[in-house]
Amino acid sequence: MSAQAHALAQRIARRNVAPGSLGAWWLGGSGFIFKTPAGRQVWIDPYLSDAVETMFGVARAFPAPITAGEAEPDIVISTHWHEDHLDPGCIPELARRRPQAKFIMPPTAMAHALSWGLLPSQVVPFVHGQVLELGDVKLTAIVARHEAGILGWEVPDALGVVFDFDGLRLFHTGDTDYDARIHRALKGTSFAFATLCINGSVGNMNAHEAALLAWQLDARTLMPHHHYLWSRPKEKIPACETLDPKLFEETYRKLGGTAEVIIPEVGRDMTITADGLTVP
Repeated sequence: MSAQAHALAQRIARRNVAPGSLGAWWLGGSGFIFKTPAGRQVWIDPYLSDAVETMFGVARAFPAPITAGEAEPDIVISTHWHEDHLDPGCIPELARRRPQAKFIMPPTAMAHALSWGLLPSQVVPFVHGQVLELGDVKLTAIVARHEAGILGWEVPDALGVVFDFDGLRLFHTGDTDYDARIHRALKGTSFAFATLCINGSVGNMNAHEAALLAWQLDARTLMPHHHYLWSRPKEKIPACETLDPKLFEETYRKLGGTAEVIIPEVGRDMTITADGLTVP
């Protein structure tokens, strides 16, 4: 276990969260951790292993900032079954270590999770438009259109998620191409924080499309994701990929967007309040 992973696990465990706020951490890729004032940890799309390198030869760009052996999630959401969102290297271990945790995912992901040994009582199906109320958090599944274009990797039930922590609302796109159904579903909803995928390949918005969606949302703070996870030489990166998060911010400003844009750092402590997301 790296010192970095141990340090993050300790910081999350020790973090006291004030009423009306959330603790937050980015895991890289699409992964985030949120901690409530009651001490519950809500995770979304954690990728903590090297499963993708084992399967496809694509290595992580950085060590996992926390290990499955130290993780203490109460709720784990996977927006779809692709390995960097439903991690075969960490989800089974999390389920063994945290038998009371709930693992929330679309139906096509459930088949994978159950085959890895998760118990049916641990797995909660989640489909577009569904609302789940789980104590101090309410989750709403939002449509996503994640057409990877790779035979066998279709995910028609991929989704985004609206989190409502006692009125403190967040939005996570999951993996998706630009789709007007997303902002239509969110019309009239204000968010303290929204995070949008920007990498621009295998069925995801590029930075310009993500900026357009962000401009159509009512959010206090914005954060790009899915631009920093893989270690690849420049000649192996497709020309269509938009991996510079500053391009997202520049395009958003050109559209007239006024929300604060925060460029994420892996493992950094963050706080979310009704006024948005802040970092030390």
